[in-house]
Amino acid sequence: MIQVKICDERVTNIYYGETLIEGFIRIDSIPSPEEIPGKIPVMYYRNGAIVYEYEEAPEATDNGTETSPVPMDYGETVNGLIRRKYTLSEELAILRQRDTKAEEFEAYNAYAESCKEEARLLIEKQKH
Repeated sequence: MIQVKICDERVTNIYYGETLIEGFIRIDSIPSPEEIPGKIPVMYYRNGAIVYEYEEAPEATDNGTETSPVPMDYGETVNGLIRRKYTLSEELAILRQRDTKAEEFEAYNAYAESCKEEARLLIEKQKH
């Protein structure tokens, strides 16, 4: 027996077993999706049957992570890169004390500049 849980027509869970599960709908079978390059199948339950819609598949990067299908924002990208090393509180403290802790500020500033360059390269790479 196959049962599916539905949220706004989209299949969110599939259960294979003999126990009836509250909130799930019993179905006879699940058809195989069509394989379309660059697309991923999304399962829906409509008019008593399972149907598929296809969404753009996220692109994989060299390190196996997925790239965002939406254009990157330069400011958000720089901020995210800076956050890999400095929390917002740390960054604000360094900026407040830049006159009294010049070496710490110079190290932070060099890192921030490298993040800006990395962000430019990432955004340029995404365009191509």
